[in-house]
Amino acid sequence: MGFPKKILVSRNLSTDSVLREWATEHNHALIEAPFIRIDAVTNIDIPQSDWIFFSSPNGVDIYFDHHPILAKKIAAYGGGTMNRLTSRGIEADFVGDNRKTPEKIGEDFFNFIDPNEVVLFPVSQLSRKSIIQVNQKNKCIELVIYNTSTEATEMPKVDYAILTSPSNIDGYIKANPIENVRFIVLGTTSKNHFDNLNLGAEVYMPKSSTEEAVIELLEDLMRQA
Repeated sequence: MGFPKKILVSRNLSTDSVLREWATEHNHALIEAPFIRIDAVTNIDIPQSDWIFFSSPNGVDIYFDHHPILAKKIAAYGGGTMNRLTSRGIEADFVGDNRKTPEKIGEDFFNFIDPNEVVLFPVSQLSRKSIIQVNQKNKCIELVIYNTSTEATEMPKVDYAILTSPSNIDGYIKANPIENVRFIVLGTTSKNHFDNLNLGAEVYMPKSSTEEAVIELLEDLMRQA
């Protein structure tokens, strides 16, 4: 796969991150740097519900740090969110398939649950409501528990930039050149956002949002270089 590369990922990885382990094993320089700021919204009443649907690892952290669990069942958007729940000793009753679109994950979830069940969605103020929009029968409660803002931080030049959300995309490109950088974005929402910016840069999306899928894509791109 050639010479060691400089790789940026726009999140702080877990202690058992396979991406970090892979980078170390292959002597790649890995920079972990979020380009967003997250501020918790506190002093809010948490309603009773049958389900809580967590759409991101950040949502898990903010919720468990500040609010009680009043539902009996927990749903996770995908593998990354599930892993964050697991790290807190919580087992998800539903986990979406990261390889699918947000809308399809939403359809899978609402087909999985009882039509009389109430679902709480703890979200950011920037929520795109992709899951809730496909609901046709359940009562859903959307509750803003944190505010997200971009932080344009200048970084060292990298070969690959793994950007994990639309806000992280915006934060990165505001402060960093895009020439000779190959971008990897996670999920169709991020891919569509990147494409709509018309940057003319190389952008790729792994088969899923898991670290294993990101590693597979990185290895493919490095072989092609």
